[in-house]
Amino acid sequence: VSVNIILGILAFVLVLLLVVLFLVNKTLRNFASASGITLPEKPKTKPLYQSFVENQFLLVVTSIFVLLTVGYFSYGFLMQIGVDQGYQPIQPIHYSHRIHAGDNQIECKYCHSSARVSKHSGIPSLNVCMNCHKAIAEVSPETATEEYSKEFYDKEIAKLYDATGWDPASRTYSGEEKPVKWVRIHNLPDFAYFNHSQHVSVAGIECQKCHGPIEEMEIVYQNAPLTMGWCINCHRETNIRIEGNEYYEKIHEELSKKYGVEELTAAQMGGLECGKCHY
Repeated sequence: VSVNIILGILAFVLVLLLVVLFLVNKTLRNFASASGITLPEKPKTKPLYQSFVENQFLLVVTSIFVLLTVGYFSYGFLMQIGVDQGYQPIQPIHYSHRIHAGDNQIECKYCHSSARVSKHSGIPSLNVCMNCHKAIAEVSPETATEEYSKEFYDKEIAKLYDATGWDPASRTYSGEEKPVKWVRIHNLPDFAYFNHSQHVSVAGIECQKCHGPIEEMEIVYQNAPLTMGWCINCHRETNIRIEGNEYYEKIHEELSKKYGVEELTAAQMGGLECGKCHY
């Protein structure tokens, strides 16, 4: 049974009891009046606010409660500043990861090649797009969805041609290129250091670990909060991959004996040191 139904029934019973009590009180007063019984007058009491003000204990308790409540909600509000989970901007040229990474199974690092060797994943240059789109000027009808038609996708490819100066009719470049003002989605603060190559090439972490089911996204959004706590929890739960990784073999062997475990987490390997991320 739904909780809402139970609460609704209880609320109805409560209202019914209040109505019954009101009617009983009214009936008794009418009976007393008909019998000539004089009901005693209620003594005049102080207004509630005046009694409250004169009670110092209640004032102190209420003040503490109000301060704690304000502090709690203020802390919650401040902790959300800079957390852009769910951020999903519209790009100047529509790029469907669902089609490229999902349907066509293009590897993430084919476009974001610098993620393997650099701190940043990088924005793919348009010539990477043209590696395929020199031969693909329009999408197949099966690619279209209810929200995005074939004509929509074809117009976006035309925007790519316009930006690169490509003429599909003559299959030549005009040399007139236009910059595309891509909107950045994932943006860490300047004081937080994150190296893509350390995680992608050394740790062997899949892109979906941080970026979510990217192969299912029509429009990319920030899947993870990317907060300090989120990173720390990952370091505490993720074991170090040492297969074929000589860099970690010696220190892994020494620390494994120290902690008495067979596998070390990134935290046990020093992944919680402040200087690792805040240099």
